[in-house]
Amino acid sequence: MQLEQATGYVKECFSGEPASCSYACPFRLDLRAFMQKAAKGRWGAAYKTLRNAVVFPVVVSRLCPQPCRDHCQRATVVGDEALAVRDLEAAVIRYAKSRKPEQYTIPPKTKTVAVVGAGLGGLSAALSLAQKKFPVTVFNQQSGWGGVLRDHPDWALFDEDIALQFSAVETDFRFDTAITSLDELAEYDTVIIATGDGGNDFGLKDSWDEALLTTSDPKVFLTGGLVGMDEMDAIAAGPAMSKTIEVFLQTGRSSKTHGDYDRSKRTRYLRHNGVPGAPLVTPASPDGYSEDEAKAEASRCMLCDCEYCERNCEMLEWFRKKPHKIGVEVYSDANVNPPFSSHTMTREAYSCNICGKCKEVCPVDVDMGALLQFSREDRWKTNSGIVPALHDYWLREFDFHSGEAFMAAPPKGQTTCEYLFFPGCQLGAAEPDHVIKSYDYLRGQLDIGLILGCCGAPAYWAGDRQRLADNADRLTALWAQFGKPTFVFACAYCEKVFDLYMPDIPRVSLYEIMARDTSFKPSKPFDTAAVFDPCAARDDDAMQSGVRTLAENAGVTVEELENRNRCCGYGGHISLANPGLYNQITEHRKQASDKPYVVYCANCQEVFRQEGKDCAHILDMAFGINADKRRPDLQSKWDNSRKVKSMMMKDLLGEEFIPESAEWSSLQLTIPDALLDEMDRKLIIEDDLKEAIWRAEASGDIFVSDDGLRQCSMVKSVLTYWVQYRKTSDDTYEIVKAYTHRMKFNKEG
Repeated sequence: MQLEQATGYVKECFSGEPASCSYACPFRLDLRAFMQKAAKGRWGAAYKTLRNAVVFPVVVSRLCPQPCRDHCQRATVVGDEALAVRDLEAAVIRYAKSRKPEQYTIPPKTKTVAVVGAGLGGLSAALSLAQKKFPVTVFNQQSGWGGVLRDHPDWALFDEDIALQFSAVETDFRFDTAITSLDELAEYDTVIIATGDGGNDFGLKDSWDEALLTTSDPKVFLTGGLVGMDEMDAIAAGPAMSKTIEVFLQTGRSSKTHGDYDRSKRTRYLRHNGVPGAPLVTPASPDGYSEDEAKAEASRCMLCDCEYCERNCEMLEWFRKKPHKIGVEVYSDANVNPPFSSHTMTREAYSCNICGKCKEVCPVDVDMGALLQFSREDRWKTNSGIVPALHDYWLREFDFHSGEAFMAAPPKGQTTCEYLFFPGCQLGAAEPDHVIKSYDYLRGQLDIGLILGCCGAPAYWAGDRQRLADNADRLTALWAQFGKPTFVFACAYCEKVFDLYMPDIPRVSLYEIMARDTSFKPSKPFDTAAVFDPCAARDDDAMQSGVRTLAENAGVTVEELENRNRCCGYGGHISLANPGLYNQITEHRKQASDKPYVVYCANCQEVFRQEGKDCAHILDMAFGINADKRRPDLQSKWDNSRKVKSMMMKDLLGEEFIPESAEWSSLQLTIPDALLDEMDRKLIIEDDLKEAIWRAEASGDIFVSDDGLRQCSMVKSVLTYWVQYRKTSDDTYEIVKAYTHRMKFNKEG
């Protein structure tokens, strides 16, 4: 994996970047940090933030035209007045207990710098270089510093500010000294010309490089009003120029030493939906804000930063990492070098629902799910950093639905058809009548065949691209064999997988077809309900609309969730990788409304039934199926899929389905409901326990306690299964406890 491959997913993300107001500021002042500190009354910290950015804080707080206010999102988006930035700067300066400049412990430099002109541009550059311990000499033909500011009414304050900032550095000021030729400065290693508007440019202005501030004479730099800068830009150029000069003095070459600060981003605004208005705080005194007034005004700042994905994704909130950091970590995790480094974000990679919510809310379409899916696929391909146990059960289930439970048939007596019903693997597993009755309804309306199988989602979530591709090839071949019919989907995620990997196959929603049938009237399980839209239906307006039409036709008053199309928790199969996060997500979805849910995803229904949330599948309503009956356990789901295949094989093909049988299939197990629920959460099916018991009983490899309690283990695939049980009669066993783990025990002779 290359770094650019991973970071490419997040390169457009601007979370953590400066706000629009800061992009408008010539000093790049971090206004978020400044306002946050001021709002808490941390005047010293706020002053330090201001001083480090603007060089001469008193001058700037009086003279800056405040371009930041033109791009304050409190005004541009919310509609209030912009924050009073200069007034807040003045308050911070007034209330800071100490404004003494910082002194830096840096070894003195030997290369010398001459500055011609002691206006704002020359002073800013001189101060910045002096702080780096360069010997700086400032020449000025006037008798003091300040340039055009000397005629300003506030000159006394400005003079005091300049003197304060230079009090912590050593600088040689030579006033009343006019430089008429650069030959007079030949002894200096570099020269800065800052003679002001109309000043002497020594014939170099035409060669001035605006980006580097350099000239055709490599050791001479121009800045300030001489090259058309206004007062604020002249001050701001000083720190940037000092970096360029430092590199020049070290290497003899001038090069760009700071990243782009694209001022066009000053118009990059966030949405701020629901942010309440907050009027401008007006100072009671003509002297400016009191401390409380200043804190109140600073508190109006919305601290604009793009955190839409974090606010809408429990996974990002759980790990507390910005997208850019995750992008770098995906690369780092793919390039570990044992024993010197190890995988650090495996759990994180498998904690994502791959639901697409982050991309939906992101202003620039950054898709964190795609990044973590890329990580999963890379792990699978390189067999590095994968945890097979996290997806073992679902891949076994996928193989079951693509093998023993798979079936494909056109309408009885035909070889082709116009439509193919693809219910997906979970619909019939959860409730056989969802498939059987849906197909009966559809064939009364359409020339339609049937495919019982899996779209490939488990392989997709595991990162197994080969398994996914093989499944897609098989389904595509069947589509061609049946005359390239339109697929009818009852599952939004199936439709999503087809869109990603089989885009040529035309698609339509079962619910869209039903909603067009004015004679079709579903039953009414609730008077009022919220529709829970699965994450995969986000862009499928026809499917979402069809479900609402069916619910309304049933007489249900439909309410909308505030934040739709969020994953129920099932997506990505995260429950084993991060059970705490899974529980948090499912609880949040359960609590999203106090109304019962109308769902149209079998996985969503399974999650909500498991969490005790009142819900009904839209197909329960369509066919009058009791939605309150007990949720099927995992083994029952496998058996339900066999039942659906058996009925449909006989119906469409006139053939009997004979389920696969193993030597342990005849065993009878008694399992309490509470233990079945626990087994479901641990992804243990009854057939696994039968196999473990059969092998143990056949080999005698069993622990037996004095009270007759038996315990055995079985290593299967990537897991070790343990079962505690009692034998109640021949081939009949009562299960007491069952669990799995990833450890394997080697037997020694």
